Amino acid sequence: MFENILGQAEACGRLERDLSQARLPPAMLFEGPALSAKASAALELGRALSCAQGARWNCECEHCSRHRILAHPDALVLGPKELRRELAAGAELLKRAPGLPSRYFFVRAVRKLTRRFDQALYAGEEAKLAKALPLLRSALEASDACLPGGLGDAEAAKEAEKLLAGVFKLHELLPDATPVFQVRAVERWARQTPLGGSKLIVIEHADRMLDASRNALLKILEEPPAFARFVLTSSRKQALIPTILSRVRQYRFERRPPAAQGLVLERIFKLKSEDATAGAARPASLEAFFAGYQAAGSGGRLAGLGRAFAAALADGVADGAPRGETPPRPLAALAAESKANSPYDAIAAAATASANFGASDEAWAWSFPSFMEETVAAFAGLCRSPNAGEAELRAGELAAALARDALMRYASYNMNPLALAERFAADFIRAAAPRTGAKPGGGS
Repeated sequence: MFENILGQAEACGRLERDLSQARLPPAMLFEGPALSAKASAALELGRALSCAQGARWNCECEHCSRHRILAHPDALVLGPKELRRELAAGAELLKRAPGLPSRYFFVRAVRKLTRRFDQALYAGEEAKLAKALPLLRSALEASDACLPGGLGDAEAAKEAEKLLAGVFKLHELLPDATPVFQVRAVERWARQTPLGGSKLIVIEHADRMLDASRNALLKILEEPPAFARFVLTSSRKQALIPTILSRVRQYRFERRPPAAQGLVLERIFKLKSEDATAGAARPASLEAFFAGYQAAGSGGRLAGLGRAFAAALADGVADGAPRGETPPRPLAALAAESKANSPYDAIAAAATASANFGASDEAWAWSFPSFMEETVAAFAGLCRSPNAGEAELRAGELAAALARDALMRYASYNMNPLALAERFAADFIRAAAPRTGAKPGGGS
């Protein structure tokens, strides 16, 4: 078991020991940075819990076969998740390196999305599924055709490419935070008798739960069903409330070292170090690899523009600093990347590349959340710098808070994304440099 989780030997070894010794707790927290295989390990744990034959990756029992394609009735997956880049990477992989591993990767990517619309999660709230159902049916039918034994390699690759537009639209219907009605539905589902010996509930980005959802989850964790296992994942453990942390066993997933990331790129994504794809050498990291799909199949038109926006914002803060005060090095380094006269110029460039963030073309509706994600990632990188100081931490926290607010208004109230990006810029400059008198225009 856990053969498909590369570069996380310590966390997976501990899980395997706890499982083999019947010491696995009812609730666990898999915490660690993005792209550290937390969700993949949680799904693999569900397979191991169901299998009675040792859970080898190539086990052909009914339980393992269903878990491999994320179709097992004893597993539920919920929580906000950015899946567009993984979906685009899977479709491209199916075309570039056809075969069983590529088919499994793509189908699993699709079902990481579709399982979030499982009817069990909408029990009593079926009306909320009405808009998603046509897209959901199309996604499931097309992904079934890409399964091993379905269409031929060339036809499967074409089907995957056609499917992307539909699944991107389905992705836009995902809740920004886990709704309380889903947590309550999970409790009812978890108390029903499983098909196998255990049920698995994976709640991703548990730190992004609203208060009502947290309180409902806490009640379940206080008296969990005997045959249910809960796995919470988070990249921000400190954002979870102490009462939840006290009821979970924590498993730490570290950022994988370069050698392990290279192994993932080679084995999973079929990129050898000496190979060149589209005229470029293999990416140096998983982050760099997925950044190439920032535009989700659009040819890279948006790639890097979120970071350019962050650099322009940093430049605005640095530009307003009092004479004689040198901005801390990480913030200054980001500011030095800016090629825009102001953050608003960076927004205009992104809007031009994305049909006004989808306002002029629905096919680009995914672009605003993607733009916000890349912006926040740029500031989060400052916080991880060895010489980060108060300014970097303040900028990172501020960017994350403003992005959450913008995305909530975009998804819940259908507000104009261009106006939300401009408001983000104005609020950031105003709050990030309260002592300097920097103007929202910023720039050099």
